[in-house]
Amino acid sequence: MRGSEKQRRTILHFGTEREVFTWRARGLHQKGYHVLNVNNGFEAIKLAADKQVDAVLLDLDRNSAEVALVAAEIKRCRPQVPTILLTEGTAAVTLCELADALVPKRDNLEMLVTTLESVLAVSE
Repeated sequence: MRGSEKQRRTILHFGTEREVFTWRARGLHQKGYHVLNVNNGFEAIKLAADKQVDAVLLDLDRNSAEVALVAAEIKRCRPQVPTILLTEGTAAVTLCELADALVPKRDNLEMLVTTLESVLAVSE
């Protein structure tokens, strides 16, 4: 089945780097995903609870304590939704238990898509 023929999965992306989000969202859209971007933790939690999202991308481009709070609340209200933490380096070590997968933040769309497909397959 080609990407345009299969059902689009909705990905919630929580981050602040607009240019990175635009690049990532465009690439994910081309791979058949619908991406919702939010840069506010409360909005991320609300969307994860209220909308049918298939996975959550948490971009560690901000205070790791804020990301941890958002990740914990999303896991509390929607434990079945896989969470992927986009990170650079070891800052994510304390957040590992809140994420289903860690992906280096470098501009590597293929690695992100492969990880998304893997965590989504496990959650089905």
